[in-house]
Amino acid sequence: MQSHIKLHLAGGRSVALTPDALTQLSAMPLRMAKAEKIKINEGDIIIQSLSHYLAYVELFEYTLTQEFKIDFSVNKPAFFMYVNLRQNSCYLCYRSEGKYKETLPAGVHQMLLITFSPEWLVYKSEKLPELKSLITFFSNSQRQNITLPSFGIAKSLFNLLKTTDMKANQVNMDTNTYVFIDNCVTKYYNKLIGRNTTSQYHQHKATAIANFIQENFTSEKASSAPELADRFMVSERSLARLAKIAFGIPLREQVIKLRIDLALELLSTTNKPIGEIARLSGYKEPHYFSKAFKKHVDSSPKFIKRPYKNMAMLEMQG
Repeated sequence: MQSHIKLHLAGGRSVALTPDALTQLSAMPLRMAKAEKIKINEGDIIIQSLSHYLAYVELFEYTLTQEFKIDFSVNKPAFFMYVNLRQNSCYLCYRSEGKYKETLPAGVHQMLLITFSPEWLVYKSEKLPELKSLITFFSNSQRQNITLPSFGIAKSLFNLLKTTDMKANQVNMDTNTYVFIDNCVTKYYNKLIGRNTTSQYHQHKATAIANFIQENFTSEKASSAPELADRFMVSERSLARLAKIAFGIPLREQVIKLRIDLALELLSTTNKPIGEIARLSGYKEPHYFSKAFKKHVDSSPKFIKRPYKNMAMLEMQG
């Protein structure tokens, strides 16, 4: 497998690391991984990557002098396991294709990102029913994100990776890596099924909210926190937590993302005026639409290539 993540680091300088250089720079050098160092204004990022037919494993180590906001894109829908050692947190999530942002805090951090083969995780879920809610979004090709609960198993998974690397050699590397990947899912799943009834209730609520937003993101009721809280009989504070479980990002950001995605699709596939596209995407005022669009796409709607509009103009001239 290859990585489904692409980092957008303006001005970042990347160099491959030899095993000797990696040993000097990394707190956890992996013998079986390829390594590179990226120099940015805020500090250094070391990425060690390991490709396997079941998953793509990336170990990020970054030393930053100040908070850094990183832009990245997911080039195809995928399942990810995010493991943060400093926070001792681990969660499994599904992310649709698109652009994302992440804030990296200052200091020294280690983070593990595992991109799973969708086919394998779908097959795996047949024996792990608690993953069904995650698989549903991929199976239905929904442009939707979902995040399962986080558990404090990061230290255990990092130790497992370290042990796997120590045992690995050219003969048994594929087998040991398979065991590591499978164990990561198993350890997480055991925590997942150990949740109490309240946690399961929260997950059902989060899924219901996700479905509602997917169907109504262009309407005003999708952006009204008080109305949504009343609809799902929770407090606004609980609504915010449930939205984070459902989408991995705040509710407002998810609604904007869906609206801008729709606007991009309409701009690219129709000859409708921008004002009408704004209205169809959930914006009453074109000004607010243009402002939100430019913030998320880094371009004004009028500068987006519109092949269908150009074709219509040529037909009128003909």
